Amino acid sequence: MKTVVYVHQTGNEEYVNLQLKEVEKYPHDELVIENENDSKDAKKINRLLDELSEGDRIVVYQLRSLGKSIIQLADFLGKLDDKGISLVVIEKDKEFNGLDNDVYLNLVKRIAETEKIIIKERTTKGLEEARKNGRIGGRPKISQEKINQIRFLYNNNRYTLRQIAEECNISLGTAYKYVQER
Repeated sequence: MKTVVYVHQTGNEEYVNLQLKEVEKYPHDELVIENENDSKDAKKINRLLDELSEGDRIVVYQLRSLGKSIIQLADFLGKLDDKGISLVVIEKDKEFNGLDNDVYLNLVKRIAETEKIIIKERTTKGLEEARKNGRIGGRPKISQEKINQIRFLYNNNRYTLRQIAEECNISLGTAYKYVQER
């Protein structure tokens, strides 16, 4: 069983130092410090999920130390459950300090899942309302004439994709899309 202490580095140096001070007290095999500026693909927490196995633990000072929104947190906790990895939160909010760690995390997970459902329902309702009012989402359709113009300008090597987008009053992505389609 491996125990990894995880610290999320934010711009608040005082909070980072507090995290380090508190998690160092917890017995662990490894300390991982995440830089807030790491790209999504380079996140150390994601690599930890891949490297750790059933029975291992991740220790954080507070849930906020993970640097995740409530929705991201729900997904993260689900992944931990799937892999059998425990998350230990040293400092819980004052109202929850008396709760067992597992009970606390289940409560947070339920709240996060409820938030996901509410957001999904609101989005669906908003889309339905927009359709009733005649608004349809997505990119606007462009005519076959414009598609032919895009391809002509590109194939005759007279214009770059950016110039084509400006000339045809379309996005760069749309220009790229129709140049790639054959």
